[in-house]
Amino acid sequence: MRIFRLATVSAAFGLAVLGGTGWASLAAPAAQASTAPCMVVDDETQASYTSLQAAEVAASPGDTLSATGTCTGTTEITQNLVAGLTAAHKPAAHKPAVSGSAPAGLPRFYVTTSSSPGGRGIQAVVRASASGRVTGTVPVPSALPVEWAGSGGTFVTAAADDRSFIIGVQGGQAPTKNGLDLRLFRFAISAAGKPGHLTELAPAPMSNETTEGIALSPDGKLLAVSLQNDSSPDPVGVIQVLNLATGAIRTWTAPARSVYIPGPPSWADGSRVIAFSWLNADQSGLMSAPRGIRLLDITAPGGNLVAGTVIVPRGVVAAGSLVSALITPDGRDVIVVTWRDLTPRASTHTVVVQFAELQASTGRLVRLLRTETARYDQVNVVTVEDSLGVLSLEPQGRYALVQGVKFGWLDVGGPDPGRFTPLPAVPAGQYVNFAAW
Repeated sequence: MRIFRLATVSAAFGLAVLGGTGWASLAAPAAQASTAPCMVVDDETQASYTSLQAAEVAASPGDTLSATGTCTGTTEITQNLVAGLTAAHKPAAHKPAVSGSAPAGLPRFYVTTSSSPGGRGIQAVVRASASGRVTGTVPVPSALPVEWAGSGGTFVTAAADDRSFIIGVQGGQAPTKNGLDLRLFRFAISAAGKPGHLTELAPAPMSNETTEGIALSPDGKLLAVSLQNDSSPDPVGVIQVLNLATGAIRTWTAPARSVYIPGPPSWADGSRVIAFSWLNADQSGLMSAPRGIRLLDITAPGGNLVAGTVIVPRGVVAAGSLVSALITPDGRDVIVVTWRDLTPRASTHTVVVQFAELQASTGRLVRLLRTETARYDQVNVVTVEDSLGVLSLEPQGRYALVQGVKFGWLDVGGPDPGRFTPLPAVPAGQYVNFAAW
């Protein structure tokens, strides 16, 4: 058995450059006398591969690869999912979930949406974060089926008190048509996690627009909505901020004929700054992945959506790999999830999903939090790609609800960065598009 410690070549992973394709070569071990086929196992993830090249691409710096059989050829050290990775940026250790009480600072409850019993309509589901136990449900009116949630269905966001939630509901048209009508409902949960009744908010519904996401400000007074305006001949990206007390709405719009629309928003610096990813509206699938992350200061004058600051420019993350991002409440870091299909032309796809922390001021990698590897058929690989997300951050930015290969909470800035605990949310075979705590 040959063992390769990737810490010895982790600097080579850092050869990735902005928008470039830097690489180095590493010769595979000489052919062994055995005629057994090549088998390479990543000791950290227990994933197995039939070539050293495939194992290297999927591995994280610091992983140990154990090879048996005959492995010949040349292995290229290709660019990593996040540029700038060096030996100092080893991924957080993958530690098993600790049973018992939840860590201090973890919100007590989280909210998702799912099909109602019998498949009739949608319901908001409140669960305990420590156990995933359902503490209450409330029907959501006039929602599209939950399986359409990625293209228009229900959205969930929470205030910093872990008690106030807003559900966004799209309906009025079929998902095959441009534009949907958005209605907004507010509800609170008790200290025991029991939800109250939904109350529709006063602001007028948004019509004929495709919503990408909603975010309630930490103080619960403002609601940011990112969307694509489908009413004009050339659909454009828009962010609107609704004052929930007065009903006043302020709008920022991208230039005419812009091909980009804002992804789900998140708040930083209290209720002053909104961060959002920048999606290519003219492309679909992986190519529509965010091309950068921007900041919008809502206290500044003007209504130009692209006048804000670019904090993570295109190219800092390998092209087409960044799927979702949220800024931490203090504005210092951005938590992202990235995606790579190692076998795009095969009938069975080997997919690598990574969660990472980037420095907001520079876009540089702070640390790699978690790496997941899984295999999917041609149909399910598309569903997984569309469902990946950093869904919600708790008020201190220490824990995140995430959808990777599985749904659960991830320690992104607490005492055990990289610790992941799976949580129940939706029936088997479905994925969580929106969740909040």
